[in-house]
Amino acid sequence: MLNNHKLKFLIALMVMFAVGYVCSSNKDDKKEDTKKEDTKKEDTKKEDTKSDERKTDDSKKEETSSSDVKLYFCEEYTGGKEIGKSDEFIIGKNGGYFTCMIDLRGSGKKIGVGKLELRITKLGPSEKIVATEKFDVQPDWDYIFFDKFHTFYSAGDYKVTALKPDGTPVASGEVKISMK
Repeated sequence: MLNNHKLKFLIALMVMFAVGYVCSSNKDDKKEDTKKEDTKKEDTKKEDTKSDERKTDDSKKEETSSSDVKLYFCEEYTGGKEIGKSDEFIIGKNGGYFTCMIDLRGSGKKIGVGKLELRITKLGPSEKIVATEKFDVQPDWDYIFFDKFHTFYSAGDYKVTALKPDGTPVASGEVKISMK
């Protein structure tokens, strides 16, 4: 009888440790997710705009902002760093992916919306939209990454365009995909 109680006590201890381990590893996962969210937006210095600067020619503003807004690609974004920035990627026969970056810091603007779409178009004699991927963003972000934003399965030249919910283009970039 005494051995039976000892066995039950040992089992209860093992269950408590298992539950504690699962709960603590779940917290670590949440911390990692939070860290990933934090790396999506890097702090930038806010610039004051004077009312005189607002009276500039609108066409100059358009030219400046569109050239200062960049959409480009890298293998991954981790630890606040872009790794393997390129406009060409090689994928395997089972497909491949990489990271899409949007940088508005040069324009002095923020994204200004809570959602963005990345429209992926395969270029060629007849352009074809292959996918539209939707993402939640923060309106005050000016530097955004979309990790593994789309899985590519075929070689070719592609154009990726970031669009606001009303269809306004933010930026676009082209990438070449080759197969192994």
